[in-house]
Amino acid sequence: MDMTTMIGKLGCGLLLSAALLSGCGRSDTTVAPVPQNSGETQTPQEQYPLLGGARGGNAWANFCKDKDDAAALPRDPRELLVPGVNQGKAVAFNAYWRDCGNAVARPKTCGELRRQAELGRFVAHGQGEPGTPLSFAGGQQDPAGVEAEAYNRLWEVWGLPGRPDNFDELVAQRHGSPLSPYRNPYPLPGEDPNQTDGGSGQLPLAYTQIRKADGTWTGKIGTKVCVACHNGQIDSDKGGADLGPQLAGAGSIGDFAVGGYDLGQASGGFSLNSAINLITISTNRGSGAIDFFQLAFVLFSRGDPQLLLNPKILFSQAIGNIKSPPWWNLAYRAQKFHGAILPTDSSRIDLAAYYDLAASLSGRDDEALAWNDAHSGPFQVWAETQAPPRYPGAIDTKLAEAGAILFHAKDLWGRGLDNPAPRPAEGNGSCASCHGAYSPRFIHDPAYLETPELGGLAAYVVPMSVVRTDPVYADAMQSLRSIDGDFPEATKKQNFLYCGSGAYGETDNKTPVLLAPPLWGTWAAAPYLHNASVPNIWGVLDPDSERPDIWRRVSTPAREDQKGLVVMGYDTNFERAYDSARLGWKYEALRCGDDGTSPYRVCSPGEEERPSTAQNAINLLYEQIGLLWNLPRFEGLRMNQQDIENRKIYNTHLYSQGNQGHDFTRVLTDTERRALIEYLKTL
Repeated sequence: MDMTTMIGKLGCGLLLSAALLSGCGRSDTTVAPVPQNSGETQTPQEQYPLLGGARGGNAWANFCKDKDDAAALPRDPRELLVPGVNQGKAVAFNAYWRDCGNAVARPKTCGELRRQAELGRFVAHGQGEPGTPLSFAGGQQDPAGVEAEAYNRLWEVWGLPGRPDNFDELVAQRHGSPLSPYRNPYPLPGEDPNQTDGGSGQLPLAYTQIRKADGTWTGKIGTKVCVACHNGQIDSDKGGADLGPQLAGAGSIGDFAVGGYDLGQASGGFSLNSAINLITISTNRGSGAIDFFQLAFVLFSRGDPQLLLNPKILFSQAIGNIKSPPWWNLAYRAQKFHGAILPTDSSRIDLAAYYDLAASLSGRDDEALAWNDAHSGPFQVWAETQAPPRYPGAIDTKLAEAGAILFHAKDLWGRGLDNPAPRPAEGNGSCASCHGAYSPRFIHDPAYLETPELGGLAAYVVPMSVVRTDPVYADAMQSLRSIDGDFPEATKKQNFLYCGSGAYGETDNKTPVLLAPPLWGTWAAAPYLHNASVPNIWGVLDPDSERPDIWRRVSTPAREDQKGLVVMGYDTNFERAYDSARLGWKYEALRCGDDGTSPYRVCSPGEEERPSTAQNAINLLYEQIGLLWNLPRFEGLRMNQQDIENRKIYNTHLYSQGNQGHDFTRVLTDTERRALIEYLKTL
């Protein structure tokens, strides 16, 4: 059915201009209302609004909002995601749910949900609480940390003449971790933490003062590395209950490499932070080799020679840089990571960065695994209860309603569009066919979903030959499989692969794939694509614009007396730094040859769309021997102020950082793009 027929069937309260509906390429913004009281009988789904709905937060959390602890939970909608589900419907699913039989069983009542979620919160954000886990030290009674005395000397590492009066804020800015919204104390110089309830300083979310089981403050500061990748910040001059530090997403602002460097330098010797900095995990602020499974084969080998000699440690492709998916979408996924790497219920991997390496590599792996099993399931439950922040700006309701129709019903390969991009094998050709249905009207339309319980779920794996974004991540994941498509026996013994692989490990002929993500809160998740290469949604919807080759997100303005002396983080002020028309954070486009762009080494002056010859050669090496990407780099070992500023530059010529693909949206008109953007603000 064509677009005009679909809108007539839906009986919506508006109609886009004829140019928009015909897809002829005009970019006017005319929106005209559909006459009401036409005398036509409404279909059942027309009784539902185009906008509204749960707005994320999993079905259990939403169900329990007004229920007591004894209330039995309904089934998890993801349990419906089995082979054959929704076949022939407008929304397609091909990535299925798997129950992993975790040590802590999934909750059955609202009370169990609340108790598990509280334990998960403690794991994720238990700042200043006894026993809260730290990087690679979950369960340790006396984990290592940086002395507060050294932390208080960070200003010396920065080259400042004295401790600034806004020291805590500057740490948060430089390391890209917002100050905790809760009390997260550390002792200032001369303070005894046990006489001052931890101290009068305030730490960023990524750090916490270590506290003994009896409540004694130690004066040592540990790192919660998961927070460094997954948390973020969105501020507004107008305030907002769900704005400020974001505990479950809006990431892409952290730079744990800078944090590790600073803490190592301040400590004046070799430490865990120094060791981590010897490995290149990230080349940019806000992204990194988060799914670096080759390193996991080493770190979580338990010292087993079979695991350490796994050929996939060395002879597989480097994964490179990717962005962290927001936790607030976890409840709407059947499989996790950008490439459907593991079942979502495979919870052990969620706390891999808190796995007790000292225990694991010293013959006590059972202890490390027991702690992980006791906490990873509850952490996952907590993450699944999180909801995205509400868009704080004004929303044009009529335009958003038009966008809802386009999102769910416009076939991008429809009559007259002549879309040259490959079409997905299933679904109606709309955005919703891959990303799921969100509008109550479409959720209740049996042509879209066989049951409304499937609303908001996204579980569709797309071949790279269709999505055509940067291929490195998907290709690298397939390089972990053997020639016959299976996994090496050593790999199968990994503790974190106890529930098998996701859909990526089951594709025919090792076909590389990506998993279309849910879009709850997508307005707050810039930059976009799996590798954070596109600064805003307009660029996703129009592959011919807003896709700069080299760009830099704007930074928070420094105080007048500190300009040029301090490193500020990305600007997270909505009114000042957010582009509501394009749906993403403001940025500056750069040219090859500008400061920090590495001309000739990475890019080619005068040929802006090409990597340099040297970079192409390096890319070939990374494709053959993945661990080469993780070797130390000079700029990562030095980290002067200019090096840190350069890490804010996103260069699409670097390995894994291309901004191509998702180009089937080229057939949209600008009017349609504006409507879709307005609709995405409502999710």
